[in-house]
Amino acid sequence: MLFKDATLVDFDPPAVARGELRVADGLIVERGVDLTPAEGEATVALGGDALIPGLVNAHSHLYSALARGLPAPPVDDFQQALDRIWWPLDRSLGLGDVRLSAAVGLMEAARCGTTTLIDHHASPPAVTGSLAEIVGAFDAVGLRGVVCYEVTDRNGESERLEGIAENAEAVKTWLPDDRGRLRALIGLHAPFTLSDAALGQLASLPGPIHVHIAEGEQDGVDAAERGLSGPLERLERARLLRPDSLLVHGVGLTDAEIVRARAAGCWFVHNPTSNRNNRVGYARPGRFGDRVALGTDGIGSDMLGAFKEAFYTAREHRHEVDLLALLTGGHKVASALLGVPLGKLAPGYGADLVRLDYRPPTPLTGDTLVGHLLFGVHAAHVRDVWVEGRPVVLGRRVMGVDERRLAADAATAARGLWDRYSDQLRGLE
Repeated sequence: MLFKDATLVDFDPPAVARGELRVADGLIVERGVDLTPAEGEATVALGGDALIPGLVNAHSHLYSALARGLPAPPVDDFQQALDRIWWPLDRSLGLGDVRLSAAVGLMEAARCGTTTLIDHHASPPAVTGSLAEIVGAFDAVGLRGVVCYEVTDRNGESERLEGIAENAEAVKTWLPDDRGRLRALIGLHAPFTLSDAALGQLASLPGPIHVHIAEGEQDGVDAAERGLSGPLERLERARLLRPDSLLVHGVGLTDAEIVRARAAGCWFVHNPTSNRNNRVGYARPGRFGDRVALGTDGIGSDMLGAFKEAFYTAREHRHEVDLLALLTGGHKVASALLGVPLGKLAPGYGADLVRLDYRPPTPLTGDTLVGHLLFGVHAAHVRDVWVEGRPVVLGRRVMGVDERRLAADAATAARGLWDRYSDQLRGLE
């Protein structure tokens, strides 16, 4: 496939130039000007529209897609949000809900130009087989994905063991391949909901971990009660602080803990929208250096919106942060986990491309790019999306799903899910 007459927008380093891209076997193989179509080569005439690299959501919860509008009670703090919203919700999910919620979330991600999601899943009534349902949704929509199951002790030993088994099967089944489509990690909820026995069992599994850490005060309190310096020490002692692991939130991590985690090769994921929603504080992502990416923590997958949120929260707290590093950090961590270079419009990189119907009234250059991303570009400008050079969204329509049928099925499932959630709440009274 040949992409003709494009405005090529690069993030790392920021640059804007007219040019063309040739794609073959899922990769960009040539970049130039006035490239000649080869015999039998499909051509996409962009008419000057912008092409950007596909965006990455470095921490998502696809199971939350059916919770939009959920009649949840008011909460006063993070622990109440867990006790009265998120934990009763995940205890209400069945396997059918898991597949539908993932499909809805991935469809909306694609429409926002998000081509890779690193997901963190929990469905206590339906643990076994849940990741296969999510992978099925990734395949149907056509996006790249990294999956894991959230192991915890909060629902008892039986569910913990089932969650460990689901991760064990997943890390054997979905290994990085030459296409870089899917990968499984070891999922942990958070240190304060995990026993030492659970950490020991998880340590027997290979590969990086994906864990919430120091999101609220709970991890720090739990570590202090155990006589430890902090939650990071628990992971270190369990030999779970591994290269390319994802440490999510990190609001309460000390600078010393961040230095140790960086030295271990971990990545940090900043979730500004969720942090504000849960009122857990500000993570100061500039402390994380160049090993930081941006996530949504289940509040959609609009990474252009999350980019803006990161800017405004930094301004609010008078904190300096390299905004483009948050977007390009997602590309870097996804590249490391999936084994395919992502995030640049250059030969050898994955052909994950997003066409923007964006014609700015002011100059768009490398120097002005951040300003346009903040104050001009938004998800509604996404017109077409390709992953590995295959069309996922064309003319704002997701190709791999029957959107009308999916919406109807999701609405039916949501009503049942909400009823079960309400039953869970009544059981807490």
